[in-house]
Amino acid sequence: MIMALGSNYRKRERSVSGKFVRNTGWLIFDKVFHMSLSLLVTGTVSRYLGVEGYGILNYGLAFLEVFTVIAKLGIDGILVNEIIKQREGAARGENDRTEELLGTAILLRFISGFLSIIIIYIFVIVLNPGKVTVLVVTMIQSAALFFTAFDTIDYYYQSKLESRKPVLARSISYPCVCVFRIILVLMKADVSLFGLASVMDALLLAVILMHFYKIQDGLSFRVSLDAAGYLLRHSIHFIAASFLVIIYTQMDRIMVQNMSSEYELGIYSAAMLITNLWIFIPNAILESGRPIAMERKRKGDEAGYERRMSQICGIIQWVSIAAGIGISAFGWLAIRIIYGVQFSVANRVLLVLIWSKLFSQMGAVRSVWMLCEGIEKYIKYFVGLGALINLFLNTLLIPEYGAVGAAIATLVTEVVSSFVATMMWLPTRKFGVIWVKSLNLKRALDI
Repeated sequence: MIMALGSNYRKRERSVSGKFVRNTGWLIFDKVFHMSLSLLVTGTVSRYLGVEGYGILNYGLAFLEVFTVIAKLGIDGILVNEIIKQREGAARGENDRTEELLGTAILLRFISGFLSIIIIYIFVIVLNPGKVTVLVVTMIQSAALFFTAFDTIDYYYQSKLESRKPVLARSISYPCVCVFRIILVLMKADVSLFGLASVMDALLLAVILMHFYKIQDGLSFRVSLDAAGYLLRHSIHFIAASFLVIIYTQMDRIMVQNMSSEYELGIYSAAMLITNLWIFIPNAILESGRPIAMERKRKGDEAGYERRMSQICGIIQWVSIAAGIGISAFGWLAIRIIYGVQFSVANRVLLVLIWSKLFSQMGAVRSVWMLCEGIEKYIKYFVGLGALINLFLNTLLIPEYGAVGAAIATLVTEVVSSFVATMMWLPTRKFGVIWVKSLNLKRALDI
């Protein structure tokens, strides 16, 4: 009997591992496909617009990305965890509130998106008086916030380790957007029209995700004040953290434009794109590993939970180190191929930015660990510290060193907020130990 139980346990482990690998494979395929198209089209668009035009376009994108994070209200991790709990409860005969949670989350994000557009308008008017093109481009792009609320459906599939449908949705929507951007280049369109690409991407993705969710899976949405209160109460720490984290992950681009020039922002944005070329790999690993780790923790399987967290940490660390070495060596070539000679100086920025990603990935995994441990309140302390450091260093360095100064500020911020701060607070020191020990690559690969 003991042998039979052991055999069943091993079969379940292999099943979970197989599902993890398959789901991660779909996510990586999605990002590789997306990245390949993006590199081709971004190179074409950036060469057409020039450094300053590319800088203006990315200024609007910076605001869009900032407020996309804010509009999520910090409920993404909470929602995945809650949907898993609802599924387990339904298996025991309890009422399944998944549709209610999803519908309420979408409504909350739609409202926050609308409010975000108003705030963006005020910010751009105040920071860029008289710059009509900057205002028009940014406001067109910000309209995408109406439709990004439907990205919430993706978390339903994440919770089931079934990312195939969201991947297919993005694989349909993004090529359409790329074709649209190429048409604009051929038409020699004004930079403001390129802002429509962000809106088109969000709209098409929302329509396709809704098709999969409602038509193919036959599911619906419900809304309730009780669910809204529950989500907001449990995500309060993440709301504060999300607001603070964008200060030191996205505000650098806004500050470069306002404290230096559109040219410096174009250079910085080019380096940032190359820096993020590989990020889809650790993101896919974390998205697939998160529900498995959460499920282990909830079931009281501490050994299995710690093993999974250690594996996630180890794999992500070594992917980050390999990417850092590779991009440091060949990043200049990537800049030349994608952007052309006019962006060559971006390599100086790239050599600094790339190493900040090793530490930012540590922060991403730490957030999942803290949610599992029930100590998510500390997240706002870490990102608050990071925001203060980043704002101070950007203010100090950007006027003198431009894009390079912003890159240095980002690296220092990530080292302090992700690693140093983790070891400073006693409740989170355990994660720092897990992160260091997971450098054992052999253990990390033992899936």
